[in-house]
Amino acid sequence: MDEVVQTLQNIVKLNTVNGAEKQVTDYLSHLLAQHGIASHTVAYAADRTSLVAEIGSDQGPVVGFDGHADVVALGDQDKWTVDPLSATIQGQHMIGRGTSDMKSGLMAGVWAMIHLKDSGVPLRGTLRLLVTVGEEYGQYGAQQLAKAGYVDDMTSLIVGEPSGADKQLLQRPELQQMLGTDAANAQKLAAANHTSEQHFIELAHKGSFTFTVHSRGVAAHSSMPEIGKNAITALLNFYQREQDYFYSIKDYRNPVLGAVTPVVTLIKGGEQINTVPASAELSVKIRTIPELPNAKLKQDLQQIITDLNHEGAQLSMDILSDLRPMHTAADAPLIAATTDIGQAVLEQHLPKIGVPGGTDASSFLAANPDLDVVVFGPGNITAHQVNEYVDLDMYQRYIKIYERMITRLLS
Repeated sequence: MDEVVQTLQNIVKLNTVNGAEKQVTDYLSHLLAQHGIASHTVAYAADRTSLVAEIGSDQGPVVGFDGHADVVALGDQDKWTVDPLSATIQGQHMIGRGTSDMKSGLMAGVWAMIHLKDSGVPLRGTLRLLVTVGEEYGQYGAQQLAKAGYVDDMTSLIVGEPSGADKQLLQRPELQQMLGTDAANAQKLAAANHTSEQHFIELAHKGSFTFTVHSRGVAAHSSMPEIGKNAITALLNFYQREQDYFYSIKDYRNPVLGAVTPVVTLIKGGEQINTVPASAELSVKIRTIPELPNAKLKQDLQQIITDLNHEGAQLSMDILSDLRPMHTAADAPLIAATTDIGQAVLEQHLPKIGVPGGTDASSFLAANPDLDVVVFGPGNITAHQVNEYVDLDMYQRYIKIYERMITRLLS
């Protein structure tokens, strides 16, 4: 078996569901050392370490490559056609949890680094590999590495998350909507593509601002509500003003990402049906865009709480996540390199799109707002699903793409 396929199979078999990423970073540290590449790990918690490695010189820009080592839960294993940790190969597909999201992208970046080092390609600058923990739940590793200064001097970052889909899915209306196209143009895109997958250059993705508002009241018997204070009433007042605020921001739009997307996702309150509730809370997730920064949303929502508290409510807000949106200019050198090289190697037109989901880039941009980012990697929309797979032909092609992109950006 080809070594680049064997190593991918090896790390897919490592169970890193929501943790235990040290298995992967230990494996990669040993692999890199075999090729003369030094690396070091950054501990986040027991059995959870991120990894940093570099090649090149300090005489030029710094290009980063980011990949995370954790994967999501296996799901209902009875619905899988194979053991989700078996990395089973069937034809051109490797099936298993993490094959698409994103151990194939991670390994493609690792092998690009190894090939560049082994071939002695002169790099006028530094390639810095960042392998992170906890991307799926909180971007813990990315935040830790960002705070430690690992992205302060970066100019460009390649995030190897999956950016493809089975090209037959181009006929699905939801995919056409994301692409901003119609069925006829989607059919033309598929017809011109002679591979099994259609890939996209993700130059933007939404951020996330997630919070819970707590309302405190005073419990009382329901027959004497006047001696209590109903926490639900104050919470509903907040909800109404929040909805008015969300309506007021509906016209904020990003040309690639579209509008801000706020959703109230959880609400609860009270203890029993005959008691005035002493507590209530609601949680909200907002998918954010650069045109309305997270800090502005936080300020405006906090002002609603302050106003209601002046009127007698007892409200407070806990912020659960605050992740920046990403949007790199279409004419940035990173996007130009991705377009030219990606289209040549993948033999297809690559539409430039924005997506609603986020990546480690949000945490890195918090430390370095001038960073250009592209999300582009092997894998497809089976990520997080039963029978997740990666097309091994695409995996091999992306190794070549990353080698050529890095060489161009550091020439």
